[in-house]
Amino acid sequence: MFQIKRVLDGELNLQIASNLRELLDVAFEGDFSEEDWLHTFGGLRFLGYLDGKLIAHGAVVLRNMKVDGREIQVGYVEGVAVSPMHWRNGFGSLLMSDITSYCSSEFQLSMLSTGEKHFYRKHGWLDFSGKSYVLKNGVEIRTLDEDEGLMYLVGMTGEISGITTAVCESRVGDYW
Repeated sequence: MFQIKRVLDGELNLQIASNLRELLDVAFEGDFSEEDWLHTFGGLRFLGYLDGKLIAHGAVVLRNMKVDGREIQVGYVEGVAVSPMHWRNGFGSLLMSDITSYCSSEFQLSMLSTGEKHFYRKHGWLDFSGKSYVLKNGVEIRTLDEDEGLMYLVGMTGEISGITTAVCESRVGDYW
């Protein structure tokens, strides 16, 4: 039976963290850097277990952003992965449904960056068609090559209908 547990970073023990890191390395086929790993911290983790074994992960971290000139806290989705031996069995969709539900109820706006847009569209995520920037040393720098991979989800408050500009704070590794 597949079960999703929501876990705060402080509730991770060393064994779970080690299993999680291994899962992400395998699922991303060796292309999950130390910076990517660090980006998954700072929020709530969604851990998917099949018969007691960790097979899926996603995290929603808090990021301060300026969206269309307004400073808001965004739920940013990181590290969504399923163990390759369980791909195409619906576990990723079950996990993403739970993450999407959480994001839409807890945040005015949530965002993510992906090369797998079709998967997220099925869960109600929208393609970002605006302009993205990173705030670095007090200067907004255009991140044109990031625009195509960005997606967003409007929360249940309905205060945001669409976004034309998004500015994230600088961080080590990928900005978005």
